[in-house]
Amino acid sequence: MKKILFGFSLFLCCCIGAYAQTSASSCAQTLRLARSTYEQGRLHEIPSLLGSCINNGFTTAEKADALKLLTQTYIYLNEPEKADASMLDLLQTDNYFKINEAIDPAEFVALYKTFRTAPIYRVGIKAGAVTAQPNVTTSDIANEGLGKYDNRFSFLAGISIEIPFTKKLTLNPELYFQQKAFKNTNTLFTSEGNFELITNQTLTYVSLPLVAQYHLIDHKLNPYALGGISVDYLVNGSLNAERKRTGYSPIESKTFTITSDREKFNLSVILGAGMKYQLGGGYAVVEVRYNYGLLNTNDKNNTYSNDELVFNYQAVDGIFKINSISITLGYVYNIFKPKKITLK
Repeated sequence: MKKILFGFSLFLCCCIGAYAQTSASSCAQTLRLARSTYEQGRLHEIPSLLGSCINNGFTTAEKADALKLLTQTYIYLNEPEKADASMLDLLQTDNYFKINEAIDPAEFVALYKTFRTAPIYRVGIKAGAVTAQPNVTTSDIANEGLGKYDNRFSFLAGISIEIPFTKKLTLNPELYFQQKAFKNTNTLFTSEGNFELITNQTLTYVSLPLVAQYHLIDHKLNPYALGGISVDYLVNGSLNAERKRTGYSPIESKTFTITSDREKFNLSVILGAGMKYQLGGGYAVVEVRYNYGLLNTNDKNNTYSNDELVFNYQAVDGIFKINSISITLGYVYNIFKPKKITLK
């Protein structure tokens, strides 16, 4: 019984495959016949010739060719509503269809230009590295040592939406999860030996950048400049502190939560540049951005709020804003919605 069922299934699959091949071959022949019929001027025969294969049978490329032929047919038969419907079907079938003004009929070119053919927006993802550097506005100290801030590397990742307004200008709202990390080193020189404090801070934000992209030149890399603002909301802040003294065991390294000691909101100005390379149904993107912090990241009233940090580690931050540079890679996918438009 199993052998009979297996044999029947194999026979059925062969029949379906043979039918599909026959159907595809038949529709390819139909398209060639339709082109010949069009060249002979027998336009009234073309809609019925192509109808069944347009509904089911053509490959995507063949269907686009057939719809182009059908659109031209309706134009010359003076049936504008059917020409519009066929053109819309063509643009929905092949979002990247382009006219060739050198060889396409003028009437077909004119009709094409009455439709929206550009993507209405792009959506994608971006991820990359961030390096941050505090910009100290006022200093608060726990000792007379020498202190300095150094940048560290962290990461960002999120979603990106691009809304083209013109050929040159694109609005680009985004949503990122990112960290900004940096190191503070304080060295105190005394007659009893040198004390060194190292603190590593990491501030984790949910960020809402809103930038505008300006396309610079027509090139396969599509370079652009960008500018805008970013609103950041702090979700977590941590600080790891370690204090050493020459010739003595260090005070135990310890991590503190400092979320309540930092401002919840941050605002930055963004400047940068990027490139887009067309790939598949969208663009591969690489960007470099500089974020200039406008608001203080901490509050002077909370400078000495953590007793353990102040007295055991002598760790005190100045009041600072935070600047950062990021490099991101991503991919944005084109979303089309062709429609008839009214030309002014």
